[in-house]
Amino acid sequence: MARLLRVDFGLLLAVALLCAGSLVVIASATHFDVTGSPLYYVQHQIEWLVLGTLLMIATASINYRDVRPYAAYIYAFAILLLALVLVHGQSALGAVRWIQIGPFQLQPSEFAKLALVIGLADLLAQRRRMDRMRDLVGPILFAAIPAALVFKQPDLGTALIFVAILVVMLFMSGARVWHLLLLFGGGFGLMVAWIYLHVNFKVPLPLIHSYQLKRLLVFLNPNVDPTGSGYNIIQSLVSIGSGGMTGLGVHSNQAVLSFLPEHATDFIFAVVALDFGFVGGAVLLALYLGLVWRALNIVSDVRDPFGALLGAGVVTMLAVQVLMNAGMAMGVMPVVGVPLPFVSYGGSSVLTDFLGIGVLLSLRLHPGHLTFRA
Repeated sequence: MARLLRVDFGLLLAVALLCAGSLVVIASATHFDVTGSPLYYVQHQIEWLVLGTLLMIATASINYRDVRPYAAYIYAFAILLLALVLVHGQSALGAVRWIQIGPFQLQPSEFAKLALVIGLADLLAQRRRMDRMRDLVGPILFAAIPAALVFKQPDLGTALIFVAILVVMLFMSGARVWHLLLLFGGGFGLMVAWIYLHVNFKVPLPLIHSYQLKRLLVFLNPNVDPTGSGYNIIQSLVSIGSGGMTGLGVHSNQAVLSFLPEHATDFIFAVVALDFGFVGGAVLLALYLGLVWRALNIVSDVRDPFGALLGAGVVTMLAVQVLMNAGMAMGVMPVVGVPLPFVSYGGSSVLTDFLGIGVLLSLRLHPGHLTFRA
């Protein structure tokens, strides 16, 4: 009973409301996508939500400290799966990101995010100091391996999430801010300069695929290529604008959504704005804000370095996905194909989100030397 009182019901309420909203929005977005049952996608999403809930409960019941001895194995297994994708992966939409396991398509890059968080938390918690530039080399290489494998699929969005997780966890472990700005800010500046030289002076640009480069460029002006790389952004903005203040209502959007790509996954935020308008979009973002606030409330109480780093990594994983997905739909960030936590249709992403919440609940349920706040 005492342990039950430690459960953060505010966090669970935010998750429950997001999942309920997900079913409504997916039903609205996909009811005309199949010739059979109009609830085909909803039924599958319910299955993932139920399975995710069970995984969350199981994860929360495990003392997070008991996972630490297996952190290296979890990280290595994730690397193995990512490598397997490149060899025997299933292709869809021009990318190889899935492994077929019976009737289920597993996307290892989703689970690799959490594996990276666990591995980095263990690695950084062992370090006695992180205030020197050379202290950052090991953790950066540690994160670079899965990021490179994911980038190779290619999946730029998830690779950027890995970078965000690394930066936040390095900061949490005591890395100097100016070191992080020099390394990652300098790296970003170098990338921008290289792209500029490539576009204007035809300097070779390795690694980045041509369609990824086009997405980055049309982000500045989608109308440069309205029927090509800029099409997704334009249709997303049309959908959001069509919703107005209060939206067109559920199932009233077939004419608009027939032009919106990936309306149940990458651009589901645009469907929310179309159905429920500015008010619906604001409520959705408020739910995410509440989820992040409750999660940070848990992390701030943790006195164990491993637990604090673990929680910070999970919060970063979820928060960055929200920022990237919503920003992409609203045209303030490039199109990189990142799902909206608990809302986008899909099994691997939903299960990973629930596992992350399970980790946060474990921090709360197995406190050790913690102080609790209401």
